[in-house]
Formats: sequence, C-alpha cells, structure tokens
Amino acid sequence: MTTIRIPERSVPVLAEADVVVCGGGPAGIAAALAAKRTGCSVALLEQSGTLGGMGTAGLVPAIIVMDDGERVLATGICREVVDELARRMGEKPNYHWQNIQPEFLKAVYDDQVTAAGIELYLGLAVIDALTENGRVSAVVVATRHGLKAVRGRVFVDATGDGNLSAWAGAAFDLGDAEGQTMSPSLCVQYAGVDWDAYRQGVAEGNSDRAVWHRLMDAGTAPVPERHFVGFFRTGTAIGTGNLGHIYGINGLDEHDITRGYIEGRQIARKMHRFYRERVPGFANSELVNTASLLSVRETRRVRGDYQLCYEDYLQRASFPDEIGRFAYPIDIHSSSANPAEQEEVERRLEATRLRKGESYGIPYRALIPQGLSNLLVAGRCLSCDREVQSSLRVMPGCFITGQAAGCAAALATGCGGETRRVITGELQNLLRRQGAIVAE
Repeated sequence: MTTIRIPERSVPVLAEADVVVCGGGPAGIAAALAAKRTGCSVALLEQSGTLGGMGTAGLVPAIIVMDDGERVLATGICREVVDELARRMGEKPNYHWQNIQPEFLKAVYDDQVTAAGIELYLGLAVIDALTENGRVSAVVVATRHGLKAVRGRVFVDATGDGNLSAWAGAAFDLGDAEGQTMSPSLCVQYAGVDWDAYRQGVAEGNSDRAVWHRLMDAGTAPVPERHFVGFFRTGTAIGTGNLGHIYGINGLDEHDITRGYIEGRQIARKMHRFYRERVPGFANSELVNTASLLSVRETRRVRGDYQLCYEDYLQRASFPDEIGRFAYPIDIHSSSANPAEQEEVERRLEATRLRKGESYGIPYRALIPQGLSNLLVAGRCLSCDREVQSSLRVMPGCFITGQAAGCAAALATGCGGETRRVITGELQNLLRRQGAIVAE
C-alpha cells in the first residue's frame, strides 16, 4: 500500500471527562448512563447522527431474548429502555422479543442521555488514540473544523468494531480460522402493510417464511438465501425487515463496506418485490427506508484478561467476578452463499438453545483489554471466542456489558484510572444498586 506522511500537529481539546465512552449504541449508552449515575462526568462520542446503533440507524427490528425463560437477565438500563419504548409504542413490554419502532427508540435514547446531563457529541468520528505505557490519555476525533482531542481518565470502547482498543495497541481476533466473518445485512422498513391480511395468510400456511422456503425449494427465489430471518410489525401499518445477507464482506474493509451498502439496497428492492407479489398483506406496501447503518455482525474481538469461550457457554459457567448472565444461543450467520452453510445456521441456533432457567456468566476480566490499564470494552467486541460472540452481540448482551463497563469505569476513577484495581465486590454491589443481575 502506498503511504504519505502526515506532519505532526497540535490539536485543540474539545472536551474532558472522567469517563469517555466511544460509540453510542446500546453498550455505549448503558456505559455512559451507568457512569453518570455514580456522579462521574461523562462524554459520549457517536459517529452517526443518532444514538442506538443497530436498533435505530441500523433498523434492526427487535431487542431479543433479555430473559432465560424464567426471569429477565438484561435488567437495569436495558429494561428501562424496553419499558419506555413499549410505553411510547402503546403496548406491553416484551422481554423476550420487543419489536422496535426506530423513531420512538431514537427519542427514548435522546431523552435518557440529555436528562442525565451526559456531554453528548453526535456526527463525530473517533479516529485514533493517544497512548503511552499502556494508558490512553485522549482520543482523536474528526470534526467539521478538523481534528480535535477528547481527554479522559478512563475510556470505554463501545465501537462494536473494537476500534479504540486496536488503535491503543490491543491484540484482537477476527472471524474464523481463515478470517472469514459473518455476513452483514441491510435492514429495511415498509409502510402500507395490512397486518390483518398477513395474519390470515399465516393461518392459511402462507407466512413470508413459508412462501420463501417454497420458492427456494423450487429454485425460483429472487436471491439464494436459505437463512431467512424475517419481517416484523413495528406499527399500525409499518414493519421492519432483517432480510437477506450480503456475502463476502469484511466489515473493516473500506471497499467491502461500500459494496455492502450498494448491494444491500439492491437486495432490498428484490425482497420487496417478493413481498408485494407473494406475501398476503403486502400488495400495497411501499419500501420507505433502507438502513443508514450496515448491520455488521462480527469484526474484532479484543483479547482481554479472560476470553469467554464456548466451553463456558456449554457449562453454563459462573465466575467470581461475574457482572451479568445471558442466555441467547449460538447464532453464527453464514460467511458465504453456500446453501449447506446457510442451513447450518438455524440448525445450530436450535441445537445450542439453553433450557428454561439456564444461562452463562460474563466475567469482568473479559472487559479488560490485555496490556492496557484504563480502557474497558463492551458490546460485541469484548473478549470471547467466536461462538460466544455470536450470542453476546445482540442488544441485551451489549446493554449488560455496557452497564458493567460504565460502573467499572466510574469505580476506576477512584483507583487512579486503573481498571484492574476495581474491587469485584464493589462493582457487583454497584450493579445491583442500578438494578442489574449479577452472581449472588
């Protein structure tokens, strides 16, 4: 790769805070709120124009599996969000599968963060970390006036891609043994859906999934997609779809990302023709929106002091430094258009589903990147193997690890910013006071 030299420069300091959170998805929102509730000053930095990540800009249709079939595991901030979202949608909260009306969710996040007094910056990309002797002193951000810096005592990497950790020098893993990652999707929103007609179609055996699989078996489906996720009601006449995969995409590669958006919009048009022509209730529907954020399921997994692994999942492991528990199954989407690999996704999803009341623990050590003293990770980039990452990457898992990271970051400010000096019992007690479930 050809390189050019950028001269060293001094940049102005945009902001300073006790805790700086990079990334405004569920993990970052939970981290920022948790730290702020302890009395810390908090700066929250988000590159897009809205908080919420996949659930808002990404149009992912639902917050799924907060529970273990018997009790809610993603309590605390996650439950607060779902309760308020459901209230604004005019329905009862569903802690197993809460559909999302994205505009309502955007407003929930805006209201929570501004009411808390968090210093929020939207449309601001974090592009580098200033690190010395394993300690981050500031992050560099790109603004409309050029580069600036944000200083902090403790930092939380909630970027999803582990960007901050990688820039700070943390080791990480990517994808499977060959570096292949799960395929992303570009979610969509339709208006003008007749949900009564759709429900009648389902009763007659003509759900979208049933019709799709019949076309696949006949070789006439518009795209070769054995792993059909689905379309979900999110309003009186609107719905949101997680439809189709974009294969061969590395979510860290600029060229792949560009192709992903363009190909994703092409797939969206094909899928909408399928719904209008084949699925009851969709004949008069309109494709009104494709997501402004590609639904990337997998990139970096930062190597931490502990790597949560598949054996821990199978053993329903508990840990002395546990900061939460989770129960979503192993959900590794296919990396290719190979039909056998696509079919394996749903088979393994069902085969690994935990029984009622079962869950696995998440240790605090999995949030601490190796070799760095004042940085924590939360969300889908935390320290785990590929199997566990495919479970924890969904929104409730991000809320759980984000709230723990925010509480730990706040406690670390009283320990010279040293995350490893946080006393586990104090962290667990703080999480309990904030409504989170941790090991007893």
